[in-house]
Parts: sequence; C-alpha cells; structure tokens
Amino acid sequence: MKTIAVRSHEHIRLNGRFDPSQPHFPMMWSSASAEMKLKASHLEVQIECQYTSMAPYLSFTVDGVRSQVFVPQKGKHWYPVFLNLSNSPHMVRIAKETQPFGGDSEGFVSLISIRTNGTLLPLETEKMRIEFIGDSITSGEGCKGPRSFMEWVPMVFSSSDTYAKLTAEALNARYQVISQSGWGVLGAWDNNPSGSIPKVYTNICGPVQAQNAQAAYDFSFRPDKIVIALGTNDAGAIGSPAFTDPETGITYKLTDSEQDMQRLTDACCNFIRLLTEKNPDAQLYWILFYDNGPIYRAVSSAVNQMQTAGVDIRLSVPLTLEGMTAAQMGSRAHPGIKAHQKISKALVKLLKE
Repeated sequence: MKTIAVRSHEHIRLNGRFDPSQPHFPMMWSSASAEMKLKASHLEVQIECQYTSMAPYLSFTVDGVRSQVFVPQKGKHWYPVFLNLSNSPHMVRIAKETQPFGGDSEGFVSLISIRTNGTLLPLETEKMRIEFIGDSITSGEGCKGPRSFMEWVPMVFSSSDTYAKLTAEALNARYQVISQSGWGVLGAWDNNPSGSIPKVYTNICGPVQAQNAQAAYDFSFRPDKIVIALGTNDAGAIGSPAFTDPETGITYKLTDSEQDMQRLTDACCNFIRLLTEKNPDAQLYWILFYDNGPIYRAVSSAVNQMQTAGVDIRLSVPLTLEGMTAAQMGSRAHPGIKAHQKISKALVKLLKE
C-alpha cells in the first residue's frame, strides 16, 4: 500500500474552485470533485471535515456505480472507496453533493490523500470545459425527492443528479459549479441584496468564510461554455415581503414595476459583461425556468442587448416550473431527477449547436 497526496499527482484531476495556497483539496462549491483512474483492487481516501450544523455530504462513484453517499466524521479519517475489486482499471469520482453553507462558519471538508495497492493511470482528455452558474436548482436541492419531504437540510441536495452533471457527462466535459440556494441576480428570494451571485462571482467561494474562500479567484478554469441559470429567486423576491438590513436600516423590495425590471435588466447586462471579461473565450447560455412574465422579459431584454453588442450569448427555456409534472418533481417543490434529465437533454442539444 502506498499513500499519495491528492494535490501531488498529475493523474488526479481536481474540479471546482479552491485556493491553491490552502493545504490539501478544500471542496467548496457543489460538485467539487476528485477524479482518478487506478489499476488497483483497493482504494482508501483520507478526509478532513468540520461543521456545527450543516454537514457536508460526499459521494463515491466507482465505475459508474454510486457506492456511497455519506457525511464524513469530524476530524481526519480514512474511508474505503473500494475493496477487493479485480486488479484492473477502475474509474473513481469523489464528489461533494452539497452546496456551501454560509450559515455554518465552521464548516469545511477537504481531501488529503489516497492510499492504494495499485497505480494511477492517465485520464482521458475532456472535450470541453463548462461552468454552471445558478441557484438551488443547479445546487441539486430537492433533486432526489420524495415530494412529501419539505425540510431544508443538507441531505436534500444531490449534485450528482443535476442537469449540470448529466450535461457534462453527455458531452464528455470537465465542469465546475457556482450556485447557492435562494440567490439571484439582484438579491435573494427574500429581497436580501447580499444573496447575489454576481456580487461574489470573483471570489473563490463568496457564501462562506473558511479556507480563504473570500479571496479573489484566479479564473484558471478557462471554460469553453458558461451556463447561467439565474432569475428564479428574483421572481421569488417579487412575491416576498421587503427585507430590512438590521445594520443599516435600509429596506429592499423588488417589484415587477418597469423601473425595477429595468434594474434587473441592467444587472444582467453587467453580469454578462463581467463573465466575458473574466472568461473571454467562453460562449454564454442563459437558461430560465419561465417562458413569460416580468423576469423572462427583463432577462430576455438583457440577452438581446448583449447580442447586439457582439456578445456570444443565447437564451433558452428548457423547462418551466409551472409546467413541471408531479412525476418530475423532487422534494421541497424543486425539480426532481426526471426534470433534471429533461433540462439536460435540451441543454446538450443547445450546447452542441
């Protein structure tokens, strides 16, 4: 048996934003993962984890079989990934199933080392790189159901069943995710302006504090395509009560007025400009889950303006939340696996064009 640090081997592929000055591999955003191919019969991984209330969930997938989904113990421990398999090449993915939880300041999870009796082999080169930006749907909240389960806890998240994972898999793409439940373009579903993905996009992991997450990201991923799935929570803010900042006393409330929708259009345009500045080689795709109404019109206006300005961006509605059938629903009134499959099928077609 030999021990190999996950950051030290060229054949271990690490996916997801993190600060390279931090030790080990801090798994921050949803879908952060380590991929490897081994000719071995035995594999273990050493994981360090800490949390107070919002436990991170990880998964092990071996040769396409998701063998484990679990919460790591607090502290540093070794976990068996596979035991007593044939001494032949095996594909392994160790992934974070949950999103970052900003409410748990102590929460983090990191991969440290692997221990194996075999040899790491080169991975196939990916055909493209995709970055997915979104909210709870992209994070996989409620993805695996059942529809009756409505509690907001980490175990309702399943990043490995999302449209992002399915799309990347279908296109043989390497991907990373920036998503946070309840967040939107201008602010969160409850009108809190802090819940804005564009405001934290340049940070390594804006929603949390641990592991230097607030540091500036170096944009080393270099995606070929970026999929933005924002707007659902801006729609939610229209129907929610106003939010008053407890420190400043300022009240925020998004309405469907022409003035507020113009603010949303302007914010979308600014975000698209930021994306093109930081990712100059990427094609952009904005997907919505509404095909009419004020949010659709505001985002559509932004996309049209940026197309006129020469930006390579398209707008698509692969599925509407209003049209989602009972069979497509997961828990917490969110899209389930069948809905994510439908979204992915439409998105794969779009990204291939």
